[in-house]
Amino acid sequence: MTQQSPTVNPWSDDDNSAFLRLRMKTFWNFDYFERIILQLLDLPQSGCVLDVGCGNGGISLLLADLRPDLQILGMDFEPKPLEDASAYASRNGFKNLIFEQGDAHNLKYADATFDGVVCQTVLTHVRDAETVIREMARVLKPGGIFFAAEFTNSAMANYDNVHFDKRDEAWYREYYRINLLFMKGKKALGRGDDTVGVRVPLLATQAGLDVYDVRLNDRAMHGFPPYRHEKQRNYLELVKIANIVDDDEKWLRLDIETVTAGGGTEEDGRWFHHAIDSEGIVRAINEGTFTATGSFALYLTFARKP
Repeated sequence: MTQQSPTVNPWSDDDNSAFLRLRMKTFWNFDYFERIILQLLDLPQSGCVLDVGCGNGGISLLLADLRPDLQILGMDFEPKPLEDASAYASRNGFKNLIFEQGDAHNLKYADATFDGVVCQTVLTHVRDAETVIREMARVLKPGGIFFAAEFTNSAMANYDNVHFDKRDEAWYREYYRINLLFMKGKKALGRGDDTVGVRVPLLATQAGLDVYDVRLNDRAMHGFPPYRHEKQRNYLELVKIANIVDDDEKWLRLDIETVTAGGGTEEDGRWFHHAIDSEGIVRAINEGTFTATGSFALYLTFARKP
């Protein structure tokens, strides 16, 4: 979730709740989270955990389910996702978590309050990731755990049968040229830095934390007809919803605004928005012919406050 509202803020739109809920479901391989991530977090029994930029629930709900002994506070700048998260928690009987509004740049909690402070795809959306990490470190108790799961926008190893044979060298040159303008514009508008994921360990160290592990997540989206497995069907439903959402006018306006803020033109923004053949992807999924494999380079930083 963003910590500074853009002119067009599609993340708080009611139409995106289903997408964000499904994204939560497909974000982690649960066996990896339970057997590896949860052990590395090493949160104390009955500890108190703050989820910064929790959005629609994300990692708060996952922790609440796997560790019912924890007391979890989810905080976000945007009120609508918090309402969605609270309603979902209530419907599903979660008693060990609450949600409230706040600003990650200026956490309203006293020093040394929490046993754990976590965030998931938040630092790439905030105005100043360094300040946010320092605030997270400040509210940690000595010995408390910091965990961040953040991506870095980069060339990813991926394949889908709608685009693979259509993209030539000229397309890639244009895409990466405008992608850099988009990242520059996003940063200029105070909406985040898409390169921050690889720098979280450094920023955490500079905030006085002891980084004891850095990993990449193990998730890889995949879908091959006839989509026999539930995980494949979930991935493809996510892709389908994402591409329907991408076709929305508000996302086009946001892309144009961001690219032009980075020094590009409106034409650049339109090209960038339509670089993905959303209609072709949705049609192929509906016809049962879509094939895809894709990576999502998410950097996982584990640290402890001395």
